[in-house]
Amino acid sequence: MALKEHNYLNWAREIDEIVNLKLKSSSNGNQLKWDQALKRLPPISKQYPKLDTAIISIEHINLMSQEREITKKALQDLSPWRKGPFLIDDIFIDSEWQSNMKWDRIKEVIDPLEGKMILDVGCGNGYYSLRMKGDGANLVIGVDPSILFIMQFNAISHFMQSVPVFLLPLKLNELPHSKPIFDTVFSMGVLYHQRVPLEHLKQLYDALKKDGELILETIIFPGTSTYLRNKNGRYAQMPNVWHLPNIEELCSWLKITGFKNIKKGRIERTTPNEQRSTEWMTSYSLSNALDPDNEKLTIEGFPAPHRIVIVCNK
Repeated sequence: MALKEHNYLNWAREIDEIVNLKLKSSSNGNQLKWDQALKRLPPISKQYPKLDTAIISIEHINLMSQEREITKKALQDLSPWRKGPFLIDDIFIDSEWQSNMKWDRIKEVIDPLEGKMILDVGCGNGYYSLRMKGDGANLVIGVDPSILFIMQFNAISHFMQSVPVFLLPLKLNELPHSKPIFDTVFSMGVLYHQRVPLEHLKQLYDALKKDGELILETIIFPGTSTYLRNKNGRYAQMPNVWHLPNIEELCSWLKITGFKNIKKGRIERTTPNEQRSTEWMTSYSLSNALDPDNEKLTIEGFPAPHRIVIVCNK
């Protein structure tokens, strides 16, 4: 067996042990509800998914009327659906985020994904991981500590033919240490939730092969100001936003970490057209976090979320 293949197998075995231990030790009051929702999904002949369009769709399932009702209720029991959209037969999962809008911005600046081995950090329910496969990735491994998001991915996977996309209920720092094995690493909507952002960037750097590509999508502060959370502070009603750098500070963080060839995408202010409440995510969304008299400001008076995609190399 080639050494490279041997290293991958050892890494996979370590992952399996870590995930099993994590699942045994995890507890969530909704776990039984989620398990029952998955069990109610009807047995079907799995179909090939469409992964290269705005709506990830699995069509021609031909659910009978009662099966459709059972399926929709089961999928709704896995709410809130943050990322999407998805189409299961004729059941449209209208997620909070129109994630295709972000993916279109990302595709403007990244290198082709054809044949790449990819790590998707903070992958959510796998919408972006599946889009990566749809754009030619060889293998995608997503990590996210939310068990609900993994359950949503399992529900989608119930209807589709197997594809080399795997989601793990882990944080980035819970992956086993190994030689860098990823051609491309995505970190989208994760950096500002880190208490120590430079530590997160270092972990992303260590996961990449030499000259590998990092795709970093995050919120920045427009202009020259920055946001640093105080003791009880919130940003756009979120208590877990720790530091929002301006663009120059963010680029300096990347250079300090060791990244090169820093390329900036366009800065976009997030609007309620892209992030909003739906029947699949009925709680507060962006409109509730913005000043009702000025959507360019958060309810706390800070600049509304401005997002950017940055591409750079190890």
